[in-house]
Amino acid sequence: MTRVGIIGTGTYGAIHLDAITQRQRLVGDVELVGFAEIDENRRRETEHRYGVPGYASHGELIERGGPDAVTVVTPDHLHYRVVMDCLDKDLAVLVEKPFATKVEEAEAMAGKAREKGLLCQVDFHKRFDPYHMDLKLRIEAGELGTVQYGYCWMEDVLQVGTSMIGKKSWEDQGSPAWFLGIHMIDLTYWLMGLPKPRRVYATGFKGKLSSLGIDIYDSVKAEVAYANGAVITYDTSVILPDSHESIVRQGVKIVGTEGFMEVNSQYRGARGCSTAKGMETPNLGMMYRKASKSGEMLKFGYLNDSIYDFFENVQYLQKGGDLEELEGRYASPEQGVDTTKIGVAIHESARSGQVYKIKD
Repeated sequence: MTRVGIIGTGTYGAIHLDAITQRQRLVGDVELVGFAEIDENRRRETEHRYGVPGYASHGELIERGGPDAVTVVTPDHLHYRVVMDCLDKDLAVLVEKPFATKVEEAEAMAGKAREKGLLCQVDFHKRFDPYHMDLKLRIEAGELGTVQYGYCWMEDVLQVGTSMIGKKSWEDQGSPAWFLGIHMIDLTYWLMGLPKPRRVYATGFKGKLSSLGIDIYDSVKAEVAYANGAVITYDTSVILPDSHESIVRQGVKIVGTEGFMEVNSQYRGARGCSTAKGMETPNLGMMYRKASKSGEMLKFGYLNDSIYDFFENVQYLQKGGDLEELEGRYASPEQGVDTTKIGVAIHESARSGQVYKIKD
């Protein structure tokens, strides 16, 4: 039984709460021992809903809750201090994406995890989308030949820009390249076998959101060259009309010497319209519902799978497994460093208008 604590119970923290408590009921190999949440009202509401103790700080959760492992779902710029404190207490850690927004913090977290021989995993859930898993297998089998270039797009509706990332006023946190782009950056980096990034050129556009009093990028276009010779273009934005049938348009296309494959992650073959919801294209790979034998409505999909993978890695180590044997089978902190370097380079290039070269 793995004792688990959650640090941060905002929008995405609620997904962690639901995933963990569902696994506790169905499988019984994890126990949610508590959570940390600085917002007092949210903390009380979460305690009432889930029936577990809430703490005002991650330090209190660690000392009083006694977890074996924690999931860190705080705002991005707070990852560093929380993760370092957890590693100092010898806890296994799952960190939400992005791993960090400063290279020096990413490197310090990765260094601490390696120094102490602890599992520190990044929650890059697009690696668990079955369409993406199949695409990786095709690339590894040589079906596409040598990858030469690719294209990714992740475009959210305006309400995301105004009501979600528009509220993130610290540093680059309001940028669609951090909020959305990091998903696709990690995805293609992983699909291609983790080649080192070499140079970046990016352009950020402002206009729509600034006219609404929100001084962040509407969109960011970036081109990243990798050590394997491939060049991938990433387009991200948060200004699609709110009337769009899905909160996000997203997809990836990879082109090689022997073929190509495109995955449209918005339209998965299901489309419909109802008075209650209007037009919609449900992404059933991300989350689908299924009733249990007792009639309880359960949720499955790659959002949960990526969290469960962390618990399975923790349990493998608890049973005597070696962390080195997991190499290449999880999103390691070193991989988090590489994606952080790309994210930082994108914003430096967008600010300067120059090509940004990434150092190892």
